[in-house]
Amino acid sequence: MRANWIRLAPLHTLCAQPRPNVTQVVVSDHRIPRGNRMNSSLDTRSFSVSARDGVRLWAQRVGSAWAPASVVYVHGMFTDARYWTPLVGHLNHHLDGGIAQIFYDQRGHGRSGCHPPKTPLSLNVLADDLNCVLGHVHGAVVVAAHSMAALLIHEWAAHNPRRARELSGIVLFNACADFPYLPATSHESLRAPKQRLRKYTLSEELGDYLYATPSRGSWPQPSWRFPRRSHRRNRARIGKVTQAELSVYPHAVLTTEAAIALRAIPTWVVTGELDPVVTPSRSQHLAERIWADYDTIPGAGHSLPHTNPRHASEPILAALDVAYRAHRHDGGHP
Repeated sequence: MRANWIRLAPLHTLCAQPRPNVTQVVVSDHRIPRGNRMNSSLDTRSFSVSARDGVRLWAQRVGSAWAPASVVYVHGMFTDARYWTPLVGHLNHHLDGGIAQIFYDQRGHGRSGCHPPKTPLSLNVLADDLNCVLGHVHGAVVVAAHSMAALLIHEWAAHNPRRARELSGIVLFNACADFPYLPATSHESLRAPKQRLRKYTLSEELGDYLYATPSRGSWPQPSWRFPRRSHRRNRARIGKVTQAELSVYPHAVLTTEAAIALRAIPTWVVTGELDPVVTPSRSQHLAERIWADYDTIPGAGHSLPHTNPRHASEPILAALDVAYRAHRHDGGHP
């Protein structure tokens, strides 16, 4: 089944929400490293979000904090908020800065604080972090997630069904209903996340492998450019984060409660035709369970929103169009 995307109505016609009595402190402007920089014309602001257990989550916003609509991005494993740079830049240009886009580093990634070492990491903790980030968002809200972050969205929706129903839409890229174990033969085994092969650790190699641009008829070759190579002093941290996440995500499944909650929200599932990890059949199965629109992008791999921002923007534009139409239906002025 191929979705027929609706062309987005003018978002500037949405009435801005009244500003609540919330004080937000801008921490700093952040210059993204070479190779991952956004368009210099983007109005990008960094801010800090305090998780319930005190961990500081680093986030960025493009566009006005009081825009009538916002998109919140949740990255997957082996990367950080910068993963969304191409898609954020594309949408900002396409909509002339008319919406807010918020993307944050999950705990242990990028500039966010690490999870307390003596406390087991859980999917519920990561879902609660998302809840805290959503507390800094106003107007109509669309949530976009990539890869394993979709499992986090399932958990969040199951535990926050009332708040989930307030969303204008959810877009899941390269997502599935459970953990997609990497294909391996009976004699193959994965090394420890911090074990090195030549110059790089397994975490770094997997990151390059998963986010490379695929080639039809063959497995993708590492790009050696994304995600950015970590400095030696950060490798221990990356290894710990990977081990913690690998203790969480493999046990995550789409529960009946989560499926029921997601069916009440306009949802899109989009995947790459050449995704070697989350195959199109797995994404389609997820879409069928949560009653979502489904689409497969020809020639795209596991890193669809990073390598194909134009195609990735279409379901987000469709979700924003749903928000616009709901606003008009509820008596909003064009």
